[in-house]
Amino acid sequence: MSTLLVTQDPGSVDLAELRAERRRRLFDAMADHGLDALLLGRPGNVNFAAGARQLWTAGARPPGPGCVVVAATGKVHLLSTWDEGVPPEIAHDQLFGLKWDAANLIPAIAAAPGLGAARRVGSDSYTPGFEQFVAAIAPGAELVDATVALAQARQPKSAAEVVLIEHAVAVSEAALAAMEDAVEPGARERDILRTYLAAISRMGSPQPPTEGVVCATPRSGPVTLRRIASERLLGPAQLVVLNPSALYAGYEGGLARTVAVDHPSPAAARLASRCREALDAVIDRCRAGARGADLVSKDAEVIVFGLGMGAEAPVISAAAGSDVSVAPGMVLSVQAWVAEEGVGGVLLRDTVHVVDGTPRVLSRYRSTLA
Repeated sequence: MSTLLVTQDPGSVDLAELRAERRRRLFDAMADHGLDALLLGRPGNVNFAAGARQLWTAGARPPGPGCVVVAATGKVHLLSTWDEGVPPEIAHDQLFGLKWDAANLIPAIAAAPGLGAARRVGSDSYTPGFEQFVAAIAPGAELVDATVALAQARQPKSAAEVVLIEHAVAVSEAALAAMEDAVEPGARERDILRTYLAAISRMGSPQPPTEGVVCATPRSGPVTLRRIASERLLGPAQLVVLNPSALYAGYEGGLARTVAVDHPSPAAARLASRCREALDAVIDRCRAGARGADLVSKDAEVIVFGLGMGAEAPVISAAAGSDVSVAPGMVLSVQAWVAEEGVGGVLLRDTVHVVDGTPRVLSRYRSTLA
């Protein structure tokens, strides 16, 4: 069952003040790394810089940046065909529309004041012909990777950001409670996926960060964690992974628990206990100054990644991120997976805020199994 607790009402967060603070952090990071402009395409980076409400749409869009940030003017220019959902500090003349023809897109973006004089332009992604595109809008500019600068701005979370993430976690917990109620013999994975989508929609979070939220683990043969829900039926004593996330004001929070259909077998209970012990041990090591190599486990497959406006750096596992340093203010998603043929698999995940001393776990849901 879930406690569904949020320590502070998210309505207490001044979103306009938060957007201004994020821009200050972004421009400070640009100054530290000598960047005159940013061309951003990844949704999390665009949202961090602009704060515009994003529509949940499907379809193709022309190549090109979704957001342009110019240090000289302190302005953010946004790809948008209308003003709906665009914050008031981004004026109408700071918007540029969709252009399939580069001959039309280049002058639209180059019209941003100060961009043409930029000497170093950072980007979060590259596509074929992107260097020629940059040369056309900022002649003579050096194109560089902006990943480190963006991580500097985004990784340490303010108190207001943590409140919003914690609320997103609470939405996920409410969805998890509904999903757990839907786990019964004869139910299908896609039934539980529908329950999840309906639950987050009812709570005002209709855009799912992922649909990989349910996996009925097999009781025979190799055990793998699937991310695509199927029509397979749930059977008695089967272990079912429930892994919901939700967005609130652009910030993501989530958790994972594993439940048994009807009642868990003694072997399943032991597997769940092993997973919980491994996860708790890793969470306890999520302290400022820890290295990525400290956040692995011999008892479970552990993955740690940043959370904020979606998944963020760092990404830590047994195969990556061993030299990453954990910094105060980070919010991390910490997950552990264990599996045993003949029993099934257990996934547990918590959202953790790195503070001075003992890490603060933002997810509080406790299921009957683990």
